[in-house]
Parts: sequence; structure tokens; C-alpha cells
Amino acid sequence: MVKRLESEVWSLGNCAGCGLCVAVCSKQVLRWDGEDHPVLDKRMKSVGYTCLPLDSCSFCQRFCEEACPRLERWAALEPQVALAARARGPVKSGAPLDVIRSILVAGRSAGLIDGVVMLDLDPWSLKPIARVASLVEEIAGSLGPQYVWAPVFDALNAAIFKRKMESVAVVGTPCAAQAIRQLKASTNTRLRPYQDAIRLSLAVFCTGIYKPDLIDDVLVKRMGVSRDQVKRLEVSPDRESLRASLWDGSVRTIARQVAEGYTRAGCGTCDDYLGESADVAVGTVGAGDDASTLILRTRAGDVVVRNAIQMNLLETSRDVDMDALAAAAGEKDRRERAQAFTDLRILMLDALADPLKRGEAITQFTRLYRTPIRSEVRETAVRGCSAC
Repeated sequence: MVKRLESEVWSLGNCAGCGLCVAVCSKQVLRWDGEDHPVLDKRMKSVGYTCLPLDSCSFCQRFCEEACPRLERWAALEPQVALAARARGPVKSGAPLDVIRSILVAGRSAGLIDGVVMLDLDPWSLKPIARVASLVEEIAGSLGPQYVWAPVFDALNAAIFKRKMESVAVVGTPCAAQAIRQLKASTNTRLRPYQDAIRLSLAVFCTGIYKPDLIDDVLVKRMGVSRDQVKRLEVSPDRESLRASLWDGSVRTIARQVAEGYTRAGCGTCDDYLGESADVAVGTVGAGDDASTLILRTRAGDVVVRNAIQMNLLETSRDVDMDALAAAAGEKDRRERAQAFTDLRILMLDALADPLKRGEAITQFTRLYRTPIRSEVRETAVRGCSAC
């Protein structure tokens, strides 16, 4: 059974929803049933008149655990450079999605990538879908990730095994970049086709990704906006609202407090706003008007951005508000602390059944609550305080 995923991720509401575990499952027994997390297919075997359940995960190398971004906590990749960027060419824009498109179009035109695995919106239903784009026209014409959830890696196998792509870029949220980092760190040689094919990860700055119900419940029913009017969804630069840009040029604003009611549960414990595991992270925090911030963390990220600049599809400057980026990282630190308290609660429950874990639980409790050690208690008690 997928015990670690069930006990450490799914049952705690920590699933990132990226879908990489489903993509790499060698037995194809994981599937989506709803939006919270994948489920394990229950398969039966008939022996005469008897029908017996099969353990689908017997003799399995558990690729799902090798790929889940929630089973490890990664230190941030150090930024090499932060740039303010605007897309050039047919579309002149500083919007994050336009900047991402310029980078990918330049990369595809230069042969750096064979195609892109990305989220997109169905232009007719506005439902999020995972897709593979290989032609420049497909990349340029995509609506791109819109902060509405779908498992982006649902399209990964089609890119690698069906379309035989050898250099794939993946565009998604920070958790998708974490999943790629987890996958590439695996020593299992049977995962080599994925490791070799994924060459580039791009992440949008993310305060949380929303369930598709947000569009129907808020935009359509409350605001009276029909689906075919919506051009783009994006988070405001101050991260206090979700903005829906319409094809007529107008904008509808959804307050953050309203939108957060539709946030995926797994986003509540995410400690990465700035795409700290991605080759390139893109967002509006820290950039000026009509510009996006690019954070380059790897050589691959530097290569694709330099290529876009050389092809005159991207213009950049060093005019980035580093204090604003530091403030966003501060929000991440608060979430890290919240996750640490969650981990402590789990450890304390384990310690009730396993005496060997009690010492570890006491150490964690002391670290988080900064409980004074015994010598400090005695010294303070002499001064007339119980140090409780």
C-alpha cells in the first residue's frame, strides 16, 4: 500500500495536487477522484466463485513516494540574480504569463526545448487542463496557468513517451518545481526517462491555488460574469485580491478573503511563495509597474532567459525591490513554523505508542516553544518565579 502517502500526506490534507505520483506510478493504480488527493484503485481477482482484493502495490518500488514533494523539506536554491522583465515582440507586456510565454517561445525557436507541459484553460468552458505544447504557435496562444487547479503532470507521460520529447519544460506552481527536484534527486534508475527529459522548471509566485469551483460560484453566480468573458485570472501585486481580466478590457476583483475559501487544502502548509526550487520563478512581487520579477536560480534558468533577451523577446533590468521579496519570504517563514507545529503534533501522537520517540518529541517541543532547560528553571525559581 502507499502507506507513506496515505499517512503523511493525504490524511493530513498536505497533498500538493501536482499529480506527479499518478504520472510515475508504474502500475497505473493511482487516479484522481475529486480534488483533494489521488486514490488507490481497488482491483479484484476472481478465483472460481471467490472474489479477492489485490494488493496493487506488492513488489512495487513506490515511484509515487520518490516523486511526492510533500515527503521532503528542501532548502531554497540560492538566487543567482533577480531581474525586472517585460515581454517584447508581438505582445509587449509585463504580465507574468506573457513573460513566461516569451521565454518559452524563444527557447522553442532556438531548439533549447522540444515542448512544454503546462496548465491551460479551455477557452470554451474555462476549465483548467494539463496540456503539451510543442509548436511556437501553441505556446504563444496558450492562456497559461491561471491559479485554478488541475494536476499539471497529467500531461507528462504524453510528452515523454507518446510524443518522444527529450527536452521538456514544465510550467506550474512552486510545488510542481519541488516535485521535479524530488524526482531528480532519486537514485532509482527506472526513473531516468523522467529525469533526463525534464530540462527546465518555471514556477509562478504563488500564495495558493484555487479550486475550479471559484469560477462558477464567485464570478458566474455572484458577479454575473459569463465564462466566455474571462480572459485571464491573476493575483494582484499586493497579493490581497484575485483579478479577473475580461475580454472587453474591464477587470473584476475577488477579495483574498473570499478566494481563500476555495484554496486547496494542501496550500495551507506550503512554505514556498517564490518558487525556490524552480530554475526560473516569475511573479509581480518586487517589480515595478507593468513588469514582472524573474528569479534565476540555476544555469538552465540563466540560459533560457539570456536566449530570450538575445532573440529580442524579453527586456530586463536590475530594478527589483529586494525588500518586497524579503517580505514575501517572511510570510514563507511563518508557514514553515506552522508546519513545524503540525509535525510536532504528529510526533507527540507517535510518542504515545513508541517510547523511543519521546525524547525526539521533547526536543522538538523545547525548540518550538523555547522551554527553558532545568538549570534555567532552578535559577529563575530562586528569584521567586515558578518559571511555568
